[in-house]
Amino acid sequence: MAQSNGYARPEEKAMIQTFARDWWFNGDDQVWVLDDAAGLAGFYALIHDDIGWELDLFFMANDRQGRGLGRALFGDMVERARGLGAGEVRIRANPSAAAFYARMGAQPSGVYPSSDKVSWPRPIYLVRP
Repeated sequence: MAQSNGYARPEEKAMIQTFARDWWFNGDDQVWVLDDAAGLAGFYALIHDDIGWELDLFFMANDRQGRGLGRALFGDMVERARGLGAGEVRIRANPSAAAFYARMGAQPSGVYPSSDKVSWPRPIYLVRP
């Protein structure tokens, strides 16, 4: 996560490195990992809050991108969300990942404003499992 090429600008890199350092697994979170003989390829987390389900994290190792693994992992997320009874899944996307989510069929649904933790606005996408 901290090495993701999706966070190239200095302010993005600093934010994701701080987030990765401070992140911890909450027992209520749903986290799934894709790994193979070469090691960790990617992971995602689904969280549930008072609004509904959200894809909180979605990362692919830089050296595994462009091989269809992200598409497969996203498909797995949609199937798991369906199994959890999610009517939709919110995605507050890193702007550099917005095109990926659109290719996966996610629909634009607004913009999440900047905050103390993330100082740039993020597009919001919805997926209906």
